[in-house]
Amino acid sequence: MMTVKESELGSLTLLSSGGFADVFKVNDYTLPGDPTPLAYKKFTKEFQLQEQTAKQAVAFLESLPEADRVNLGVYSVWPRAVVIADSTSSVTGLLMRLIPDEFFCVINDEKTGLPTSKPRELVWLISSAATRKAAGLELAPVERTERLMMLAQLVYIIGRLHRHGWVFGDISLRNATFALDPPKILLVDCDGAAPLSDANRRQAHTPYWEPPECRPPFTQRLQDTRTDVYKLGLATLRCLTPGKGASTSDKIGRLPAGSIDDTGRALIERAISDDPAARPTAKELYVYLKQAVMARIKVPDVRHLRVLVPYVVRGQDATVEWDIDGASEVVITYGNAEQLVVDPAAHPGGYSFRPNASGRVLVEANNKYGGVLADLGWLMLYEVPEVRIDINLPRPEMAQLDAYQPPNLAATLEGRPRIAVGLSTVEIPDVRPFDFVRSLVPADPVAVFPQDFGASAATASADVTDLIARAGTGMAAVLRPVIRKRLKEIEREGGRP
Repeated sequence: MMTVKESELGSLTLLSSGGFADVFKVNDYTLPGDPTPLAYKKFTKEFQLQEQTAKQAVAFLESLPEADRVNLGVYSVWPRAVVIADSTSSVTGLLMRLIPDEFFCVINDEKTGLPTSKPRELVWLISSAATRKAAGLELAPVERTERLMMLAQLVYIIGRLHRHGWVFGDISLRNATFALDPPKILLVDCDGAAPLSDANRRQAHTPYWEPPECRPPFTQRLQDTRTDVYKLGLATLRCLTPGKGASTSDKIGRLPAGSIDDTGRALIERAISDDPAARPTAKELYVYLKQAVMARIKVPDVRHLRVLVPYVVRGQDATVEWDIDGASEVVITYGNAEQLVVDPAAHPGGYSFRPNASGRVLVEANNKYGGVLADLGWLMLYEVPEVRIDINLPRPEMAQLDAYQPPNLAATLEGRPRIAVGLSTVEIPDVRPFDFVRSLVPADPVAVFPQDFGASAATASADVTDLIARAGTGMAAVLRPVIRKRLKEIEREGGRP
């Protein structure tokens, strides 16, 4: 069973004080894995009894299938955890869902007369215009269709409790709040519910809501599913016939002819019968109310709905994919209870958003008549790990290296002999290359073959030697290697046959 130490709750803000408990808003704490805003109901009296009922309620919630847990969370402020004292571990109270702002209204405080925000109880649906004016409540007329919708929700959630062997007990129009656009209810004071198996259960009755079998001279002490149905019948009758006398009415004759069909009239009459055995089940009552509502309205038709990829890395977008008809808005709840209100006409195929934390994704498609809520499961957000790459490159120890010292050129050159650097002009004889080449060719162009290349080479050698002597020092230095090479070639050629 979920337990939380009182010190873990942190900052608290007082919301209201009652006869048996004070209710605080929990400002900073949420349950692990559940971003739902919480209220802390701190017991001030009847500690033992309230501890027992709180533990039973929390254990019951944890035993339910997930779909039923979601239902209880949508239609009620059912206890979610038990709060214990840090030192003694005794139960000090319970944690429940904080009533959302849409279920509040502004009315004049009974003691101070000043406008105060308080839960909008279903009892205001049966009040007269004069009563609402005196209380400072502004409430537009609520149509019959909307009343049937809220009654169907009330009967539905009580019927779910009956299915699991639980009885709510203190059903009245003061133990449920409502919101409009779309119409919906929220069951409060749920820790008074009890399992039918508990023979020691003690459950209260609101005045003018007692079933006949629980009034004198009858002595039935324990409430059960039939007493719950009687009170649901009264709630239906009174909500459909508002105005003077509605808060105490228990006769079917108050229901005007034609205000509801014969099947519905007969069902309500059975529900408020003095004979418990004649009463229908909560399920029968709900089936009728649902059919009556569906004949009047059309809620959004959700054909397809899913989270495209149920895990993202921080900085990536998550996408909810849908195919929805007839919705005026789609509300996406994710992460730490962040909400997005999306226009489905502008986003007909779905919507992408950037989550800031892991958490369940809830999607509600609404129109003026109601909504369809879907729990799409967990969306996991992963952090991008820090990446560090170390490269082991050789790093010299700088402290071990000698500082660079430029050479002292003056000291290096000191004592060296000085070199005289100057310019000189070299006279080159005017010998043209073609004259030189011409001197290598025999003067007589008629040669007798085979020619005596050896004699020719000797003659050429003598001529060239004389030429070099006359060419001067500069040209000799240039031509000497070339000429020697050519002479050797001629000598080799002369040795051939």
